[in-house]
Parts: sequence; C-alpha cells; structure tokens
Amino acid sequence: MVLLYFSYLIIVTNILILSVGYVANIVFIGSFLGGLMAIGTDPIILILGALLGAGLVAKSYKFSVIYLWLGAMFLTMLVHVILGTTRVIVDLVKFDALLIISALIIIATSFFRPLIADMTEDFEKPITKKAQK
Repeated sequence: MVLLYFSYLIIVTNILILSVGYVANIVFIGSFLGGLMAIGTDPIILILGALLGAGLVAKSYKFSVIYLWLGAMFLTMLVHVILGTTRVIVDLVKFDALLIISALIIIATSFFRPLIADMTEDFEKPITKKAQK
C-alpha cells in the first residue's frame, strides 16, 4: 500500500512541477519536460521501467519504496554506461522517467488487483479427493 501511495506521489509531484514551470514560463522546466518526453519514449527506458514496476508488483517486499528508488538509480547507471551519456541532466531525466514509468505500472496494476484476486481464488483452494475404500 505504501508503494501505491509513493507512486501517486511521484506522478502528482511531476505534474505539479511541470505545470508550475509551464505557468511561470521557466525555461529549465520546459527543457526538462522535452527531455522527459524524448527519453521517456526510448524503448530501453520503457522496457526497464516496466520491468521494475512489474517486479515490485509481482512480489511485495517490506521496503518496496526503497527498492523502487534503488532500482531506478541502478537502472539509470546501467543505461548511462550502455548508452554512454556525458551529461548529468540526461541521467536525472532518465531517473525521473524510470520512476514515472514504474509508478504508472504500479498504479495500473492496482486497478486490476481485485479482479485478479477474484479470478484466482479458486486456484488457492487445495483440491482434495477422498480415497475410495
């Protein structure tokens, strides 16, 4: 549940920062948004962010928020080495994109959690057959 709240916090914070930057006509925020749109649609970032979010949803951990943060940081460093980026701002945008994509996956799966629980409740009951005498 904490992971879901943190995911909402990530999305709302990004929307607030970007809307304030748009209203106040701040060039840095506009550049950040442009970079976020460019890097956020990169297939490598999309796949890694989706895997990070799905991995945290598939198995619930006690410190899942810390794992989300550390996972996004590790994947940012991995993509930094793979793609060979030289600017720090690009890595910050990648980190934010990974957090946003993971948060969207976590929020989307939270809507389907009751449906999945209803569908799988029959699988959880053990089937026992009485032995014939």
